[in-house]
Amino acid sequence: MMFRFTIIICIFLFSSSLNFNATPPQKGKKQTQKKKAGKKTTKSTIKWKSLSEGLDYAEIKAPVYSRVNDNLITALKINPKFYKFELASSSENDSVEYTVQDWCALKGLTAGINACMYKLKQDQTSMGFMKNYNHYNNPEFRHVYRAMLAFNRIDNSVPEFMIIDLDHDDWKHLAPKYNTFVQNIKMVDANGKRSSWKKKKGLRSSMVVMATDADNNVLFLFTRSPYSIDVFSSMLLSLPLDIKRAAYLEGGPESSFYVNTKDTLVEKVGSYVYPGWTTDLNKEFRKLPNIIGVKKK
Repeated sequence: MMFRFTIIICIFLFSSSLNFNATPPQKGKKQTQKKKAGKKTTKSTIKWKSLSEGLDYAEIKAPVYSRVNDNLITALKINPKFYKFELASSSENDSVEYTVQDWCALKGLTAGINACMYKLKQDQTSMGFMKNYNHYNNPEFRHVYRAMLAFNRIDNSVPEFMIIDLDHDDWKHLAPKYNTFVQNIKMVDANGKRSSWKKKKGLRSSMVVMATDADNNVLFLFTRSPYSIDVFSSMLLSLPLDIKRAAYLEGGPESSFYVNTKDTLVEKVGSYVYPGWTTDLNKEFRKLPNIIGVKKK
């Protein structure tokens, strides 16, 4: 009896230790060998799909692993010679907010992305300076936001779209050169170097980003998998995108990326934010007060 009892106890303890060390399988997902978040994966390559002249799309494997979602960076490369940029804002449209696809339908835009973060208590107001021709959504500068998206140029002495580095470029000289400005967080500076975002160093989230490359193309960039701003900046610079400047626009479930051409529909929505909203369950576009979109010239 003592021998049987000892055997039963040993089997129970062994099976219990297996259960305590096991990770419950996620429903609907294959169980693969665990990878440590933050570790570099295999070198990423980019295969661009041409959607039309001046518009190319790619899904890129992120070079740094995240435990959440698909580890993909979605990119839309836009040539300003063929596409015009527009700012759509609720403060200019009867104070009505729309999802990014509804904004695009309303304004006849081929693609759209968040313009910026906005004030929760004044939910149609940009967190930083935002101006569209004679309309001011927010006339006040936010000191810690050191990137300024500039488009709808007034003359040909400047690029059609520019991410102004407020620590490097001459703002007083450039301000009269454009009709539209949106202030955001700088990720890659005028020297093509990562600009560290110290204020929220521990923040990790889904995000949308705008960047410009060496050929003056503009990129809409999206990740559902959460990363810190610094890590995502470093990833972008490590990829063969030839990025020269970049700005963070929005993170978490508000992050929206939309493309609709004759034969291609891309709808991407963010979810995860740490700390605050650590779930990957969001599947719906949020209504937004401000977006940036493009349409064929």
